[in-house]
Amino acid sequence: MSYPIHPEKHRLPALLTADQMIAFRRAHGLREAYAPDGVVLCLYRGVMKWFGWKYRARRVDGFQADVFLTDRRGRSVGVVGNFGIGAPAATNLAEELIAWGAKRLVIVSLAGGVQSDLAPGSLVVCDRAIRDEGTSYHYLPPARDVAASADLVSALSKALGARGLVHVTGATWSTDAPYRETREEATAYQQDGVKTVDMESAGVFAAAQTRGVAAASVLIVGDSLAGPRWSAPPDMRALHRKIETVLDTVIDVLRDVS
Repeated sequence: MSYPIHPEKHRLPALLTADQMIAFRRAHGLREAYAPDGVVLCLYRGVMKWFGWKYRARRVDGFQADVFLTDRRGRSVGVVGNFGIGAPAATNLAEELIAWGAKRLVIVSLAGGVQSDLAPGSLVVCDRAIRDEGTSYHYLPPARDVAASADLVSALSKALGARGLVHVTGATWSTDAPYRETREEATAYQQDGVKTVDMESAGVFAAAQTRGVAAASVLIVGDSLAGPRWSAPPDMRALHRKIETVLDTVIDVLRDVS
């Protein structure tokens, strides 16, 4: 038996809210009263493995993720990792972080390149995400894409430029099924000028819009769908170093943006 989903589901009240979940977490281990204004969702485990040591950060217990607070010039920034992959995992966590008090969220992640001129290590600041996933449709009416926060995109772009980090701004294609990407899809998005493919941006952008906070993504190209066949990243050590540099920049942006 099938049960039709109401076409206006995104307007209907939820049975369980992230605010209720945060109240539950406060009763079962979450001792930190409030979130910092800015939080990075870091999807690269190689950086998160040593984050608490390298950044002299304080760990926050109570989430189904590794949550750290790092202080710079008197302001705290959150960095979160090891929560899984995909729009459902990232968006559920984003909802809880927003309910906890976060006002700005930035995804930092590897992504697949869609354009032939984006070599491994290229940086893309995403200003919108193609909604080829399911999570965003629980938050917003059906549409082809969802926008990132223009102000946050601008701040990230300016900071990367100031540090000499060459980058482009553009769209990412968010999909739930990376092993079901087709040549036809990749070619169509390439012709439309889409820069990268990821899994999380559309869902997080949609939740952020619904909750009235800012969100953006800085994606580092690793593998590529731009050629006739998929190509793997040739040098993971170089990508690791680039991700560390990007993460450091994003932390500073979130510290400075008010």
